[in-house]
This record gives sequence, C-alpha cells and structure tokens, in this order.
Amino acid sequence: MTLPTSARAALLSPLRHRDFRLFWTGLLLSSVGSQFTTVAMAWQIYELTDSPLQIGLIGLARAVPQIAILLFGGLLADAVNRRRLMMLTQASLFGVSGALALLTLAGGATPLRLYVATMFLALFSSLEAPSRQAIVSNLVPREDLSRALAMHSSQRQIAVIAGPSVAGLVLAFAGPALCYAVDAFSWLIMFAALALIRTRLPERGGWRTVSLNALGVGLRFVWRHPVIFPLLIMDFGANIFGTVRALLPVFARDILLVGPEGLGVLYAASAVGSLLGAVGFSLLGRTSRAGRWILGGVTVYGVCVILFAQSQSFWLSVACLIGYGIGDTISAILRATINQLSTPDELRGRMASIHSLFTNSGPQLGQFQAGGLASLFSAEIAATSGGLIILLIVAVLALGFPKVREYRIAEYR
Repeated sequence: MTLPTSARAALLSPLRHRDFRLFWTGLLLSSVGSQFTTVAMAWQIYELTDSPLQIGLIGLARAVPQIAILLFGGLLADAVNRRRLMMLTQASLFGVSGALALLTLAGGATPLRLYVATMFLALFSSLEAPSRQAIVSNLVPREDLSRALAMHSSQRQIAVIAGPSVAGLVLAFAGPALCYAVDAFSWLIMFAALALIRTRLPERGGWRTVSLNALGVGLRFVWRHPVIFPLLIMDFGANIFGTVRALLPVFARDILLVGPEGLGVLYAASAVGSLLGAVGFSLLGRTSRAGRWILGGVTVYGVCVILFAQSQSFWLSVACLIGYGIGDTISAILRATINQLSTPDELRGRMASIHSLFTNSGPQLGQFQAGGLASLFSAEIAATSGGLIILLIVAVLALGFPKVREYRIAEYR
C-alpha cells in the first residue's frame, strides 16, 4: 500500500531541512553499525570463555560508564558547540572500533580487552548522547520538532531490526573483525555528516561554565518543573516494571514453546511496534493534547504487558509486544517534545542527560527485578505485576497531577 502524497509529505517534512537530513542519515548508519559490534562482541566473548555470565558482564561494562558520565555529557552539551563535541566523540568511537578490528585480526582479542573496549565505547557514547538529543531542536523549526523527534526515534528501531540480522550474516561468513570494521566505518560517516552541517550552533560559555553549580541549575529546573519531573518519574517506573525483554527467553522456551527461532521474533516484535509508532506519529503530526496522549500511550504499554504475561499463543504474544512498542514510542516521542519545548536551549543538554540517566538505569534495574521476581514466583507473575504497577502509576498521574493530564504543547509557545 502506497501512502497518499500529503501523508508522505507530512511524514518526511523534517527531511526538507538539509542539515537534519544529513544528521538523521548519519545517525541511522552509525546506529546500524553499532549493532554489528554488539552482536560480534557477545559472540566473541562466548567463543573465548564458553560462559553466559561473561556475556552478561558486557552489559555491566556498558552500564557503569554510562551512569557515571551522562551528567557530565549534559554539562558539556550546554557549555560547548554541540556539533564539534559530537565530531570529537565520533572520532574517538572510530578509534575504539578500529582497534577492535585490528586486535581481532592479529589474534590479540581477550575478554579483558573486549571489556575495556566496551567501557570506552560506552564512555564516548554517553558523552555525546545529550548533544545528540539536544541538537535536534537546533536543526529544525519548532513546527517540525515533533516529527523530527519521531524520526530520531525511528532510526533506532530500524537499526535494532536490521542491524543484528545483517551483522549475524557478516559474522557467520567473515568473522568479528569485519563487523568491527563496519562499525568503525559507520562512525566516519557520522563524522562526515556532522562536518557538512551548515547551521550555526551557539558557541556558549566554554569549559569555564562546566561546574557543579551549573549541574545544580539543571537539576533544579527538572525538579521544579510541574510536567517534566512527574513524567520522568513515570518513565522511570515504567522502565523498571515494564521490562519484559529480560523474561523473553523464559516465555519462548517454557511457556510458548517456540525455541530460539521464536525468541528472535519476540525480540524483534517490540522494535517493530516502536517503528510503527514512530511512523504513525509522524503521519499524525503534532497533537495539542500531549498530556492525555502520553498517559494513553503508557496505558496501552501496561495493558499489553499484562496481556503478554497471560498469553499462551505465540502470535498473540507477538501482537502484544508490537502494541507494547507502539504505546511506549508514542509516549516517548511526546515526552521528548515536551522536554525540548519546555526547556531553554542553554539547559537542554543537562535536561537530556538527566532524562537519559533515568531511562538508561530504569531498564537495567527492571531486568534485575523481573528476573528476581520470576525466580521467586514465575515469569507470568513477574510480568503481570509489572503491568499492574504501570497502570497504577498512570492512574496516580492522571488523578493527582492535573497539569500533566491537561498539558497542551501550545502552552509553551
């Protein structure tokens, strides 16, 4: 089915802006490239150690630098030119991925070296993450911001869907060294895209403005905002209690009886839903009743978690995960729009880093609580209770925070 011309034009309207088009293309290709390293490193660690625990330690090696450096990345995003900061981190990421390729080719890859490389990849990615989010509002006019953020979200989902499957083929036929080389090349593409951007970004105050006081200004802004802070807490709670991905192997093997092949489909289903949600929202465009749409999206998310927990049908479970992705993405896009429009440009980096700190730690804590609860009771109880808690959080916000419920984007013109 072909989209009508008007719908297609609405969907792609942010791409009319040359600099956003360059940024989005570079971001898409670098996101796909990073999936090559994710797949290759997990495989290589397992080949070297035969230990599933060692694979799990890759996640820990990523998490520690991310949590430690994100707030500093937010300070930098508000202190220096965001484009130049991102170019510096792309060059650093290229160096790490290139070193992984050379080490592997030389037969010098060891688990310790792979963990160190993972930490450096996480470190540089966390330094640039707040700038990557904050720069979008510098590249498109206000009227296209919601669609631009939807496209920003869609590139991640395209990468998660396409990247691992292609990386698996490259890994099977050529080995991990080529996967790392592809990732390194993708960072060069992003560097080139940033170098070609013509939009003049603010130079800001420089390193002298990086201080604990500046961080406190950002924290106080988020804490005192009547909409951003409650939505941040809701997002954190939804990430902790709605993380069903950690339980998917249990559902695939023991409940749905679909084995590893079905597990792959389950992993992809939520990403497909997220992509559909991003595309659908791009077609819809900006909605003035953002507060109600956010609460509605998280309600869909929670209901789908409960239905998935109770499902005995593989395809119903897939459909629930698709709905889970749609609800989560619509809510996430509107929350990002509110964050961007409600925050002064000079604070957007710090706000993005605070938001990322919550959203990055939430899923990791969620995996722990889901696994712990499933081991004590069952996977069904763990997922069902999580969905019910999400619905309770939505009810508290809807009834107790009228400014969230009635929020309209037009209020902050």
